[in-house]
Amino acid sequence: MKFNKMFKSTTLLGLSFLLVATSCTDLEEIVIDEIVPKDIETVEGIEASLLAATYAKQENVFADYGGVWALQEFSTDEALLPVRGEDWRDGGKWKELHEFGWSAASVVPEGIWIRLNQAVAQAASSIEVIKDSKTEEASLYLAESRALWVLYTFNIVDLFGQVPYRDPYDLSFGSAPRILTSEEAIDICIETLEEAIPDLASYGTRGTDSGRFSKEAAYALLAKIYLNKAVYEDRYNPNSSFDFVSSGYMDKVIEYTDLVINSGAFSLEGDYFEIFDVSNNNNPEHILAYIQSNSGGNTGQNDFTYLSMGRNQKANPDNNRGSNASCTTPDFFATWDDNRDDPRFHKHTMNNGGEVFRNDGTDVSLPYDGVFHFNRGFIEGQQYGPIISDGAFEFDPVDASRVLVQALYTEKTPDLLMDFTAGLNFDVAGDAAFSQDQINRGVRVFKQEYDAENERGTGGVNIPLFRLGGIYTMRAEAKFRKGDLTAALADINLLRTSRWSIDIDGNQFFGTALTNIDEAVLYEEISHEMYWEGERRQQMIRFGTFEDAYTAKPVSQPFRRVFAIPQSEMDVNKDFVQNLDY
Repeated sequence: MKFNKMFKSTTLLGLSFLLVATSCTDLEEIVIDEIVPKDIETVEGIEASLLAATYAKQENVFADYGGVWALQEFSTDEALLPVRGEDWRDGGKWKELHEFGWSAASVVPEGIWIRLNQAVAQAASSIEVIKDSKTEEASLYLAESRALWVLYTFNIVDLFGQVPYRDPYDLSFGSAPRILTSEEAIDICIETLEEAIPDLASYGTRGTDSGRFSKEAAYALLAKIYLNKAVYEDRYNPNSSFDFVSSGYMDKVIEYTDLVINSGAFSLEGDYFEIFDVSNNNNPEHILAYIQSNSGGNTGQNDFTYLSMGRNQKANPDNNRGSNASCTTPDFFATWDDNRDDPRFHKHTMNNGGEVFRNDGTDVSLPYDGVFHFNRGFIEGQQYGPIISDGAFEFDPVDASRVLVQALYTEKTPDLLMDFTAGLNFDVAGDAAFSQDQINRGVRVFKQEYDAENERGTGGVNIPLFRLGGIYTMRAEAKFRKGDLTAALADINLLRTSRWSIDIDGNQFFGTALTNIDEAVLYEEISHEMYWEGERRQQMIRFGTFEDAYTAKPVSQPFRRVFAIPQSEMDVNKDFVQNLDY
């Protein structure tokens, strides 16, 4: 269930701020105003308010293209945000992620470091108060707060390799934190999460749904931790020869993914893109999601498709457009060359009044119900959309219920057709920048549905952090690494054959099974299931491809598997030793 009431807090807890919450409880609204820490335990309902604020930290961390997603995607062969003419230069902060030019002074990693540490501080503050509470739901709220602490801490470990640690049960922001290595922090994460599980609710009980940490969400997080644990213990292995098997970690991945799958609480979504629709609240595949709303004052983010859409791809005429920014690389797009009939690759929408949007020039007009729906998946070639005149869509003179459709042109170069091409072809090798007449380069990704009900930057698509498809990919990888190719292939084929899509003629089609599997096939299948969901960097590191050259990225060294500790942090905390070779 969602937190149907918002908790507005301006309380300062040590270094942590309570923010407006977007999910988490049915309790009444509480406004807390400048309560000092020694008094905060006396506020009625403070436990739920603190927990709600801890969940709310997910927005800037997981739902913002400038959050964790940026580091997990723009540093890979799956996504980049190049300079496009006059747009997205921003001091080079976006393109340097793909060019592997970041340093301790880089703006984007520093911002994510701050967001994650603020989220950890918020979770720790919640734990510190709730642990002494005598309220009926205290044990549940405490377990959820501890699980969120692990989620945020895990992301610091994964991205930065070191963690400033304060014990939430003996919290003091007045002294310097202890600096943990990856191994130390991950062991604490595992211990904390295992201790919390008995007090977490099983999915669907005690008012929990995909918006709250359940036992099953904890199992999913533990599976992900163990899937990557061998990397964290040997981060700079020159040959990417990580000890996945003899360590026993793959057995733990199988144990925890089995618990999720066998719980019976979740089922695979046949319509793959429905997982990421505006209507995806409590989708049967969602285990844990950041819950967003597209109405009222509690609106969420619209980032991941908004970032790819062309500026003249307008879902409604009220300047509700894309930003013409991110795209996939020719390298990743080419992995689909023999798999274009995979339902996860593309879907022709029928949401425009039940008629398929062919997007091939034959759609003269389409039924209209207030917004226009574009196709989903990988978007290539000439684009079409509603005709807009004087700030309004033009309607068919023969049938006023139908909006007229035409070939689209780019906004800033009105005589340039919006024709997205797979090739990038940078003018200067290693410089991810395009001139104004090159801004169409790059295939776009419309995986999440673009929510056009509000302004272009807000939306109500819930962001799945763990979903059943990802659980199957983790189990398949663990089984494969243990040598059980038959079981790994079965999991991959279950994903492939469970999905369906709509073709250009409006016909439903299903995915087909593979006959064999090897490491290259497994790697590709995992990416085809999980693309654009902030998973690619971890995949590439585990499979030993992260150092490869692609598009504007040169061959890199293993030290790039972690980001530098921001210099701003190094300047104030002398206990940090900078990560290797930064």
